[in-house]
Amino acid sequence: MQPMWKRFLISTMPIILIGWGIVFAFWGFGFFVDIGILPANNLLAWESGLYGAIMMGWGLTLFLLGRIAFQRDDKELLRIMLLGIALWLIVEAFFSFTLGVWFNVGVDIAVFALFTLVLLPSRNKES
Repeated sequence: MQPMWKRFLISTMPIILIGWGIVFAFWGFGFFVDIGILPANNLLAWESGLYGAIMMGWGLTLFLLGRIAFQRDDKELLRIMLLGIALWLIVEAFFSFTLGVWFNVGVDIAVFALFTLVLLPSRNKES
């Protein structure tokens, strides 16, 4: 069994990440610019770097977890991956739609369709 502090951190970190993700998605970084923590003159460049870093980390996580899930034929892990991907793409498509970035809505739909094709057949396969 893991020490209590590790269980606490592994339970708390996702809540913090999801919470800040909601704050940034709906209210952006404007508050931090207003109070002087983030500079307004290069905010877009910084946000682009941040978005790129998140995509790289998310991509590597999916790659490594996906390999393990397919090697073990772990249906629960494949389902968890699909749920995480669905949340990501639904939220991203929502903001793309509301902001009129139509090509990205199409990209999100295509990416979700591809992940679904890859993850669902393995999930439903009889052992």
